[in-house]
Amino acid sequence: MPCTISLYYLIKIPKNHSPQIKIIMDINLIQTLACISKTIDMINPKLNMHHVRTAFIAWHLAKEASFSPASCRQTLLAALLHDIGGLNEQSRLAPLSYYDNDHNNHALIGGLLLAHIPLFKPLSDFVRYHHTCWDYGTGSVIDGEQVPEESHIIYLADRIDVLLAQYRHQDLFALRDMLTKKIQEGVNVLYKPEFIQAFTKIAARDGFWSVIQSSNYLDYIREIPRIHNNTISLHNFRDIMNLLAFIIDQFSADDDCHSLAVGRLAGYLAKESGITPTQCLKTEIAGFLHNIGSLDRSSPHSPRHIWEILQPIEGMSDIAEWCMLQSSSKEERASGPAEQEILYVSHRTALALEKKLSTHGLIADLKLAVRQNEISPAIFHLTNDHAAMLMQIYQVTTRERRALVQHIDKLNHALNREKHE
Repeated sequence: MPCTISLYYLIKIPKNHSPQIKIIMDINLIQTLACISKTIDMINPKLNMHHVRTAFIAWHLAKEASFSPASCRQTLLAALLHDIGGLNEQSRLAPLSYYDNDHNNHALIGGLLLAHIPLFKPLSDFVRYHHTCWDYGTGSVIDGEQVPEESHIIYLADRIDVLLAQYRHQDLFALRDMLTKKIQEGVNVLYKPEFIQAFTKIAARDGFWSVIQSSNYLDYIREIPRIHNNTISLHNFRDIMNLLAFIIDQFSADDDCHSLAVGRLAGYLAKESGITPTQCLKTEIAGFLHNIGSLDRSSPHSPRHIWEILQPIEGMSDIAEWCMLQSSSKEERASGPAEQEILYVSHRTALALEKKLSTHGLIADLKLAVRQNEISPAIFHLTNDHAAMLMQIYQVTTRERRALVQHIDKLNHALNREKHE
């Protein structure tokens, strides 16, 4: 079951609220993916900037290997997302050993997740096969499927960063010859010879080592050049945030569809409240991201620094403000914008429905919230008037998300069984 179906496809919407209304808001794609990958890497300090460094290396390898501009672009995008399928801390840390194998569950799962997002479907096979060794050419085909050249580039870039990470606190300039030789030793067995040749040329440049030893995230972003088709719409951005919501829920103590449910409920209530289509989408996105603090295992209840990472993304400032207000006092929330209150009542509604409350039970819970000055009478009346639809949205959302989770569980089980046979 696809994981990117919006609430707009679940319900009938009056024509004046059509999701086809063109929303003029161009969002930088590279900036978005880089910010997201940095946020996901916060799950464990050992992963710090792994995605953006791998993307930096992969871009230079692809360019040196004479990939077309389109292939260089796709390699860069896929590298920024290559470990997106690591849905628990163990699976994210497993590939950090330099000598890896091609049976990493997270690669297959990552490809599956990307295949459900129209914008990223062309990247899905690159991620699916990004732990495939060259093995004297046998790695060019897996189970009758051609392994993309981009996958082999990303594999080499990934392994380079994993190796260099072991020497991160040393002078990489002084170690460059040793490190280069160690990577070159993987020719044919691990890596395609042409790509090792490309790496050898890159490794001979001082500029490469100057950047790769940096711990400053912006140094890598500045080195990644402009690419074609580097802007996306707010609808595309919503689909990407849907994927991030899925990852958030895998690391959260809440229900495994909580963030998706809050987003869809918030988007629907925003529409019914009469706010603009742009704000409806941004409110839905805020619901997807409201629990983003779960990704930071060191301080899961202090997400402000995570929002600072996402700040460069256009339109993120007000989304961050609405989300951060959720943990504020009643008085502070009361003075917030309408979108913030919609987000709060959607969160409360999702929590109530997760407890298997009926429509009557939901209304009773929201009435209590009014008496406790947690929500306003106006937002209560809005939710009361649409309680049946909110229930329907929640039920469809949970069925969809749990179908995806069950599918991934079956894949994990099958792969784990294969490893032990």
